[in-house]
Amino acid sequence: MSSSPLSTSYTAITFAPIQGFIENSRKLRDLYGSSYLLSFLSWSICHAAETQNFRIISPALTNIAQGLPNVILIEGKFEAETAQAAFNQAWRCVVETCRQWIETKLVTAPDGKLWHYHWERDWSLWANYAWEFFCVHGYEGETITQVKAKLTQLKRSRQWTGINWTGESSTLSGSDAIAYPELGRIADPRRYNYHEQKIKVEQFYQQLSQKLGEAFIDPREELSIPELIKRMITHGDVAQKVSDRLRQLLGESQPEQPDELDKLIQNIKEQLRPESFKELNRLKRKRNPNQPEYWTGWFQGDGDGAGNYLKTLETDQITEFSREMRQWGCDLPKASLPGDSRIVYAGGDDFLGVLFAENYQIQAHDCLAFFTKFKPKVWDVPKKKPISVSVGFVWAGAKVPQREVLQHCREAEKVAKQQGRDRINFRILFNSGTYLEWACPWWVLERGLFDQYCDRNKKEGEQKWVHFYNDVAVLESRHAFGTGTVINIEVTHALFKAYFGEDDDLLDEKYWWNQYDEHNHQTFAGILGNQANCSPDEINLALKNWLVNLAKVGFHLQSEWGQGDV
Repeated sequence: MSSSPLSTSYTAITFAPIQGFIENSRKLRDLYGSSYLLSFLSWSICHAAETQNFRIISPALTNIAQGLPNVILIEGKFEAETAQAAFNQAWRCVVETCRQWIETKLVTAPDGKLWHYHWERDWSLWANYAWEFFCVHGYEGETITQVKAKLTQLKRSRQWTGINWTGESSTLSGSDAIAYPELGRIADPRRYNYHEQKIKVEQFYQQLSQKLGEAFIDPREELSIPELIKRMITHGDVAQKVSDRLRQLLGESQPEQPDELDKLIQNIKEQLRPESFKELNRLKRKRNPNQPEYWTGWFQGDGDGAGNYLKTLETDQITEFSREMRQWGCDLPKASLPGDSRIVYAGGDDFLGVLFAENYQIQAHDCLAFFTKFKPKVWDVPKKKPISVSVGFVWAGAKVPQREVLQHCREAEKVAKQQGRDRINFRILFNSGTYLEWACPWWVLERGLFDQYCDRNKKEGEQKWVHFYNDVAVLESRHAFGTGTVINIEVTHALFKAYFGEDDDLLDEKYWWNQYDEHNHQTFAGILGNQANCSPDEINLALKNWLVNLAKVGFHLQSEWGQGDV
């Protein structure tokens, strides 16, 4: 348990929603916009605290705005009103800049008439009610752990304000109004003309697409105000104007020049410029039905037991741990990824990435090869981390909406945690929405499970996973494994050894369960996870299911995609 002088108190701050804000996305650019905005808002709080000489315990490296986590720990009593004022100022700066940029650039409609903008009230509502802000102060003598627990408790009591609107809903989320000049216009609802409104919306987005570029907005899209903001913030000109506007506002009260903000804007200009940014855009296929549809890999990960680990650290050690993880997050985009793959965000020990190729089908086995070396070559670089990591990987069909893929990513990661941590959960997500999944500890991949596979015909160059897959299907159809919880474990072991070698002891009992030391720290990840979660009469069933899921998921991971697909 961390100890601190009795004269020390702490402040914990966060805001919401995070997952919903990220998941309402259609294009890869939306995810980057979400990531940059969240980092920008976190930075605004940290900057306000530092200008008043408060010490930021976590996150460390606040001079690097990109990837800042949304939970902020401060030494001392940083007033909630001051923190929220800085947060609101930054968000309103973004909202007002985007609105004014559009009104300045789009003055006349295609028919030559002036656009009459009625939407200022709606933009103002989003500026005021898009976020919930949470801030708690600890009493003198309370530990950081206790203050964070109070913050978690506060978040359970939500005070959400919904925004009413009339008209048609966004084609992306379906829950908010389409942003266009006549949004909010007061009119007789009995004279509402859907066709007329549809034409005006289409004209507006065609013009906006021409001004920003199709790389930013497709003329066929109809976005809500927050969705439009996420897209526009990735445009270098808009991002620069946000920076200039905030710098002017900060200059009135804070003489310091926020160089870290300049770095964030420069990253947007360099990383997201249309000529170099490889987009994962499903809208292109609507205009070109003959364009190939590619499967893509998505992964989301998080450090295991970081909260419990932090409980064991002193204040300075917490800052050092935060610095280590923040630096790892900054270096993660430099990792060697297959194809045109990208790390979307890395906020320390949590991260999201997408594995894809813009003009060809990336192969699932290339993704598998990346994850086989992920823990030793990526996670434990430059040195071994004090915590392990769990990852959810989703191999997704081209027709699955991006927001659903992201939801599956989060669920897949959650399954990896539930099944014992320190592992990866592979999920094959079909266009129909159905999926297969299989989880295994990292060490199983590292010891070469997939390389040890040996086809039953024993012919070199003909090692086809389909034979293993078909044998499992036949055995299941004949109930050869058993029924219910009455499982013939000999069949499970015999099938595994038939394809992975008589000497492979992976299914032996010594590898089944997680192991812990005297401090309840996990020292070994078993293939079946925590023994407490599996009753004795379900062990054989769990082992059989692990092997069956290996056959099914492994078949898709080892298939050649883009050749008729599976």
